[in-house]
Amino acid sequence: MDMTIPRYNLDTCSVLVSLNASVWTARKLDRSTTNEVVANKNAASKDAARVNKNLLAGRKELEVVQNIVGQARNYLSEKTVPWSDGGLRMLPSVMLLEVDKQLSAYNDLFVNTVKPFIEIYPSLIVAQAMALGDMFRREDYPLPEDLASKFSFTYSFMPVPTSGDFRIDVGNAALTEMQTVLQARLEQETAKRVNSAMQDVMNRLVEHLKRMSDRLTSDIVDGEPKRRKFRDTLIDNALELCDVARTLNMVNDPKLEQVRYELEQIAKGVTPDLLRESYDVRENTRKKVDELLDKYSF
Repeated sequence: MDMTIPRYNLDTCSVLVSLNASVWTARKLDRSTTNEVVANKNAASKDAARVNKNLLAGRKELEVVQNIVGQARNYLSEKTVPWSDGGLRMLPSVMLLEVDKQLSAYNDLFVNTVKPFIEIYPSLIVAQAMALGDMFRREDYPLPEDLASKFSFTYSFMPVPTSGDFRIDVGNAALTEMQTVLQARLEQETAKRVNSAMQDVMNRLVEHLKRMSDRLTSDIVDGEPKRRKFRDTLIDNALELCDVARTLNMVNDPKLEQVRYELEQIAKGVTPDLLRESYDVRENTRKKVDELLDKYSF
């Protein structure tokens, strides 16, 4: 996707958001069992295998906490586009309150789930002595008073940097030239990141189009067309993705908007049940999807 420097200031239509969450892994390398496996398998290198113990094997309490973090990350990824390798994401300003409210809800859920887990943690250690058998080592488990530090959930918003953000303490003679160089570099870097961000949105649309093409293809069995199985979300997710893509297109990229619009029109023209019941409707919809993919050489 090739675009020029954003046609209006990103700092007025978007913000940057970061989510930092950590959860105790409850995993521990078992060196003794690892050595046994390597020896029993006659491996030439001691690094041929690694046996990690699941310190809470058979328990689901920690998985619930991990799932909350996973849901929060997936939600944020859906509502934003990547900005930097460090994990910053760019969010349309119009969605700031909505995303802040949802992340706050995830944070509350995280805290309210971690707290009872920490309370029952000592009893879980006792139970794991039997679950792990000879692999149980009490020293593998953090002290109860240290366990809370293994969990965290924080998020923050910050403005998108602009070329005017530079403050440089240099002599007056060099100031103008230095600012010009740094402003140009920031504008180039911003354009590169915007290109990457918009490409991320385009990739989401293309991936769903390809998924639709695959699921709407009818296999011929004994001379008769047989539809492939698909869920209602094939259409529901397409419409939801189109809504998100409209908001995420913060630089009004025309190609991105055209692909989004055409996918939306395809998805609005059918229902999952109609696609299942009618070969003709299914085949016509697949052809429209394939034509859209071919149109832009996806």
